[in-house]
This record gives sequence, C-alpha cells and structure tokens, in this order.
Amino acid sequence: MAVAHLYGLKSAVPEAPRAPRMFVEPPDFASVAELARSIAGCERACIRLQDEETGEMRIAFFPPLEGVHDLPPALLPNGRGIAQMDAGSMKDEMVAAGLGDLAFWAGFALKSPGGRVLGVLGLMDSRSRDLSETVLQQLSQLAGILSVGVAMAGSVIRVLARQTLGVIEDVAEIDVGAASPALTGLMRFASGRLPSSAESMAMRIAGLAELSNGMLLLTQPAKAILYTHGFRLSDPQGMAVEEPVLAAEPEPEAFRPMARLRIGEVHHDIARDEETDKFAFRITGTEDAWVLLDNGLEEGWPEMAAEIIKRTRNATFDYVRMHMIHHRDAVMPEGEFLYDLYGMEWAVRGTPAHAEARGADGVWRRFDAAHVTPDATRDFSALAAFAAIPGLAERIGQDVHEWSKRIAAGSEITPIFG
Repeated sequence: MAVAHLYGLKSAVPEAPRAPRMFVEPPDFASVAELARSIAGCERACIRLQDEETGEMRIAFFPPLEGVHDLPPALLPNGRGIAQMDAGSMKDEMVAAGLGDLAFWAGFALKSPGGRVLGVLGLMDSRSRDLSETVLQQLSQLAGILSVGVAMAGSVIRVLARQTLGVIEDVAEIDVGAASPALTGLMRFASGRLPSSAESMAMRIAGLAELSNGMLLLTQPAKAILYTHGFRLSDPQGMAVEEPVLAAEPEPEAFRPMARLRIGEVHHDIARDEETDKFAFRITGTEDAWVLLDNGLEEGWPEMAAEIIKRTRNATFDYVRMHMIHHRDAVMPEGEFLYDLYGMEWAVRGTPAHAEARGADGVWRRFDAAHVTPDATRDFSALAAFAAIPGLAERIGQDVHEWSKRIAAGSEITPIFG
C-alpha cells in the first residue's frame, strides 16, 4: 500500500490579475530541497511550480531524476489532506510518469500570502515510510519559508522595474532619444508609479494605454508585454490622473459641433461659431463648456491639435522634464545638482518640503515642491527650472509648440454631419 500525504492543501481563490513566475526556477531553491530531504531522510525531493492562469510549469528533482517530466495528477494539490493510494490500482499511472518504484510521497503545498497554491514541495522514496509529527511540522515550516521565497518573485520584479526605469532616465539625460516616452511610461507604470503627462500621451498614441473616467488604463497589448516578462501590476485597476482645468468661454450656445478630433485615444469635439467664425473644443461625450481656440482652419488642423494638447496638459513642464540634462560630472557642493536645457543652466538643492533653485544670477530662491514625491527627482528638478530661470515658459514657448505639433501629428479628424 502506497501512502501519499498532501499537507496543507486547501482550495483557494486565485489572485488576479497577476503575471507568470517567468523568472523563478525550482533549482533556485536547491538548498531548501536538500534540507527537506535531509530532515525527512528520503531518497529524493522535488519542487514543482505552476501558474494556474497560464499553465506554465517548472519541476526539478534533487538529485535529478531522468525521464520524469511531471508528477501524476494524484500527487498534485487538490484540496485533500491525506490520500490512501492503492499501489496496484495506480501502478499504470505511476509507471507512465516514470515513477514505477514509488512507495512513499509527502507533498507540502506552497502558497502565497493570499492562499493561492504556487506549487508543491515533495519528498519521495522507493520504500514505505512514516514521518513523525515533529518531522512533519519541520517540513511544513520549511514549505512556508519556500512559499515566501517564491511569492516574493513578483516584488523582486517590481524592484527590477524601478531599477530599469532609473537606468532609462539616466541614459535619457545624456541622450534624449535613447528611450521613447512610451517605453519610459510603461516601465513607470510597471514599477507602480504614475507616468508623466508626456509619457501618458505617448503611451496612448502608441496604443499602450487609454484614458477612461479619469483613470489611465493599460491596453491588452501593453498588459501582454508586461505579463510575458513577469511583471505583476501594483494597481491593476489603473491609476488616477489629474483632470485638466479648462477655462470656460462665454456664450457656449453659439458653438455647433462640426468635427471630431482624435489625439491618441482621446476624442475631442470641435465646434464652430458661424457668426464669429471662432472654433472651440471639448471632450467628446461630455456637456462641458466649450473652450475657445486661438487657431482655426486658416492655421490648419495640426496647429489646432497642438493647441488642444497644450491646453489639456502642462506641455511646458513636460517639455522641460523630457529635454533637460543632468550634468553629473559637474563639481558641485554636496546636495546640489546642476541641470541644463539647451544652454540655460540652473542648480537645485533641498527636498520637496524645502526646495531651492539657483539661476544665472547666483541667487537661491525657494519654490513650492510640496506636491512632488521624494523619489520623483526629475519632476523636482524640472520644477526648479521655472523658479531659477525668469520667463522660461516664454523663452521656450515656440519649441514647446513645435514639440506639441509633433505629438499631434498622429491625430485624426472626422467630420460630424447634421
């Protein structure tokens, strides 16, 4: 009579959404398997990991067991406590799995903190065995330690995402074109941080994200990219983005919709006042007040789209943040950092609670950065530029406008009839 002990196995509701443990291999925990084998005094141990959503499975035996590629279903977690198995009735199944001489199996469930079964730590022998309660308790505790190691893989991947994001940002300070805003925004999302306005727009233009009810949501292709490479989203429900505050123009009843402009995944209705020949816009599907445009058909749709981009986001700040360069090799007092934007230099020091910036005149000026998180160093330094350089927005206004036109190049216009 062969006996299989399946300890700690209970049905659990899967956690969702999540990513496969692509970068976790059973051999990574060989020392744990060898320790379990030593405690139980068994011939062999095994670790089997499986993702229930993708069906991806990894298994390893310690020492190796040639010709065995998986465990038969009778040995896998299925909610049972202890199962009595008749060696005769299961002989064909065991032989088919390459385990014809198996006489003993003890399986300990590996579970996430939420109760999801991650796999099994198994002990096996060609001779029947009885494990004492003390040994069973030790092995159960060891399985708990192994569970923590496997479950931590998602957190480790998020840390790697933040490290990768840091590399991308540092390289971008040297070579602005080294990484696209869409890629940077996707990595920022994967690391649990909200992409900047420029990155969010680039992600939407690239089809990686969409805006819905004030939430930035990843599209299915973006989720597939992250999922394939093992990323587990910190907030699968999306991230809240700040809605732009638009100034209402008088006499909205004078405007009548005549076209629909799509910029990325955001749709705007464009209306015209027949009497004044002025144009205005608002988000499609809303009853918001019309916002008057300075540009019209004479200037062309690219100019109108660029103006809408500037009016619905802080394009000047996004431009500075994306194009500024950090002079890391500059000799600076401790805690001070030097930045450059096409020949305009400024220094920054302090923290979001006490921030100071210095421009060409050498005077340190306080600026408000209380809303910036401590780890958002580029946001902090970009904000300093506006305090250190008088009239910065006006000086780079034309560059920001041309940059907005490039972003708007992918926009589409559709007429509205009736």
